[in-house]
Order: sequence, then structure tokens, then C-alpha cells
Amino acid sequence: MKAIIFARVSSDSQSFDRQVDDLMKIALNQKLEIVATITEKVSGGKKNKERRGVQELLHQIKSLKVQKVLVSEVSRLGRNTMETLRLVEEIHDSGVCIHLADLGMDTLDESGKQNLHAEIVLHMLSLFAKDWRRNHSDRVRSGQKRAKEAGVKFGRPEGVESSGKFMAKRRQLVQSFKRGEQLSLRKRAELYGVSVNTVSKVKLLLHSGTK
Repeated sequence: MKAIIFARVSSDSQSFDRQVDDLMKIALNQKLEIVATITEKVSGGKKNKERRGVQELLHQIKSLKVQKVLVSEVSRLGRNTMETLRLVEEIHDSGVCIHLADLGMDTLDESGKQNLHAEIVLHMLSLFAKDWRRNHSDRVRSGQKRAKEAGVKFGRPEGVESSGKFMAKRRQLVQSFKRGEQLSLRKRAELYGVSVNTVSKVKLLLHSGTK
């Protein structure tokens, strides 16, 4: 039986390696042939048409003629209730079963009919995910409101230069690095009339790609 592994995380700082590894073990236990592994780093609250991973999943389901999609949990498909249910329905319409690893459950039975228990769970879990996301957003907004009332300011502190402005004001120093002048930090600081810390910061920003 052909299958696709689908994994999602919400931010660049997160890794989907563990999801993929766990799903690969399930595939081996079920003797599934993994023909594609699709991963995406995107908020699960976005619409399906805005998610590259979802669009690739739907395309591969049809082109590779798979029978099953493996996901670690329903929230990996999405946190937007309606979008998640639409995605599940579209996958089912292609005759493809979804395996929810955390529940050890297939959404379709062997005859291709939707598992009633799985349908109930999908609805409930999607609703819980939406409720968590809404409450989390409300808590964040409430916290920000209280902080502002207490005098806390958000964003860049006043008087703090952006990296671009910092580099623009020290163009000669920047050019000296770009010319490849072989000078110590202290010597370069003396030559251009700046502190050693400033020279170090310029060097760091250049290495990070700031111009």
C-alpha cells in the first residue's frame, strides 16, 4: 500500500524531524510504501489554498495514487476548523485514508467508508484546536492591553538604530571590510575613529548579510 507522510510545524524555529521519524516507524510496522514525505513550516490557521504543503499533498495524492496519508495528529492538518474538515473531505473524496498516529486510528475502514468514531474525533479535535487558538490570541491581546496600560511600550525602543541605519552611518568602515583590509579590530577602530565594539558589530552584521 502506497502512503504519504505529512508533517507540519508553525515556525522556522521548530523541527518536524520527530514527526517524520515517528511516522516512518508506523509505516514500517504497517508495511507501507512511503512514496513521498511532505513537510511545511506554516501556521495551521491559514487557508488550504495558501499552504504550499497542503497543495502539494493534494497533488501527490492524485499523481502517485496513494491509499493512505500519515499524520502525527489532526492539528498537523490544520487548526482552522472548516479548512481542516474541508481538507479531510477532499482527501477522503480521493479514496485515501488518513492515519492519525496519536490515536492509532484510520479515518476510513477497509471498505473505504468513513469511520464514524474517527469522524466524531476529527470534529471534536478540530474544534478544540480552534478554541485553543482563539483563547491563546485573546490572552495575548489581553496581556498586551494590560502592559500598555502599565506603560510598557512594544516594538523597537526609542533611540535604537536599525541595522541598516547603523551601517549607513559607518559606510567607510563597512567598505574597509569589503576591501579585505587585513587589520585588527583595535587598529581598525583607531583608523576610523570608532570603538572596538562598533567594529565588532559591523563585522558581525556583514557576516549576517546586512549591508
